[in-house]
Amino acid sequence: MTRSDEQCLGIPNQCDFSRQLIARALDGQPTVEDIGRVRVELAKCLPCVQVLDVEVRFKLAMSQACRESAPASLQIRITETLQRVVLDDLDVQDF
Repeated sequence: MTRSDEQCLGIPNQCDFSRQLIARALDGQPTVEDIGRVRVELAKCLPCVQVLDVEVRFKLAMSQACRESAPASLQIRITETLQRVVLDDLDVQDF
């Protein structure tokens, strides 16, 4: 939980308190209760609640997208390609 002297500053993406609160709430498998508690903490700052809403929608979309699997032929091609990559030949600048 947060210390009583911590609060949202009302500046979206500039407030360490709200960023940390949102990140902790959405870490892992957040429940409706987790998200509700963050909403209460950020209730005085509509922009930060909106940031929370965007983050929740993004996490939901990503979790739904990750449920789909690639066709078997694509999985085989990717596996074969990764097996041919020599990690020693890669450099940080390659990314």
